[in-house]
Amino acid sequence: MPSKLSSREKKCRLCFSKKIKEVLDLGSQPLANNLIKNKNKKEKKFPLKVFFCNSCNAAQLSETINPRILFNNYFWITSTSSTANRFSHKFYSKIINLTKIKKLFVVEIASNDGTFLLPFKNNKCRVVGVDPAKNICKIANRRKIPTINSFFDKKTSNLIKKKYGKSNIIFARNVIAHVKNIHNLVEASYNLITDDGIFAVEFHYAKKILEELQYDSIYHEHLFYFSIKPIKKLFNKHGFYLFDAFKSPISGGALVLIFSKKKRPSSRRLNRYEKDEIDKKINSLNTWLKFSKKVTNHSKKFREKIEFYKKKYGKFPAYGASARSSTILNFSKLNERHFNFIADKNPLKVNFFTPGTKLKIVNSLTFLKNVSKYNVVLLLAWNFKKEILNELKMNKFKGKVIMPLPKKISIKNI
Repeated sequence: MPSKLSSREKKCRLCFSKKIKEVLDLGSQPLANNLIKNKNKKEKKFPLKVFFCNSCNAAQLSETINPRILFNNYFWITSTSSTANRFSHKFYSKIINLTKIKKLFVVEIASNDGTFLLPFKNNKCRVVGVDPAKNICKIANRRKIPTINSFFDKKTSNLIKKKYGKSNIIFARNVIAHVKNIHNLVEASYNLITDDGIFAVEFHYAKKILEELQYDSIYHEHLFYFSIKPIKKLFNKHGFYLFDAFKSPISGGALVLIFSKKKRPSSRRLNRYEKDEIDKKINSLNTWLKFSKKVTNHSKKFREKIEFYKKKYGKFPAYGASARSSTILNFSKLNERHFNFIADKNPLKVNFFTPGTKLKIVNSLTFLKNVSKYNVVLLLAWNFKKEILNELKMNKFKGKVIMPLPKKISIKNI
């Protein structure tokens, strides 16, 4: 275990300004992906607070957890999500259409089990993944996706460059929000990419978080809550130019920004997204402060709704032991007193207990076989609601599904 578990930030990680203001306090919470084998184990908790930088408009956490604690052993496997699997093919098509280079070498930063590299490999591109989680790297390499077990930095980029040459396409999906020293990652990418290459960066979009009240996406792994404006400034500083963007269904609403070393004309959709960001005042301190009040009100109503159904039907199951479910349950003070268990598709999570809330995680297939006996199910993985509601119907569930988000609590009768 690293000697220093966490550190408190006193200035912006992006522009180093001290003009920062706290906008949201979700209390002290355990690490969202730190699943436990023994439910009686005492857990370390850390402040979960968001501050806003008045200089560069980047929203970010006040606390940085040692990344080795967070990422050396990881529980999320990309391929367990059918949404992610489907999108991996669309992602490939969109990226490939942005380049005219024929023989491509593609590098993914934080590549997980290689799901998003697979379409490139299957279309005769050379591929390499980089990921810090040893257990996930083993899975990727078994799938014949060459994956380096490391954090991505200048040293790793030099290693790849020496062994394979420079990369024409680099992409980083749902990772730049996790990195404290984001400047190093961007510099390392610039070092590795060809002059005519492109760098695609996906992140859970702050606009979606704000408009749909997605506070469950705030946890210690996600240091930043990005909009286009601060990322564009950051990448400009390191010699990258933003020229295009497209939407992603991941995380309940993400954005993929496309950068190049040489200036290229901005696409119409990028111009539209940037204008919309200005019109909706996404990069405003006041917008984040209003969001904070809505979060507190929502959490109170959510707890009241769960208490109501528990009183009416007794304890009932939850579906989706994701990191985001940890935030909303812990903040709303909901736990094993309210739910029988929590079901999840990821085999790595089965028989563990959720952090803070002590809910046993059961295999989703086992749960679905017996789902018809329940009157209520809480759908915490609401961002995958289409595929999960379909599963419930196929397994003859007839009852109420509570969805805490987006925007508000909703009840669907099946």
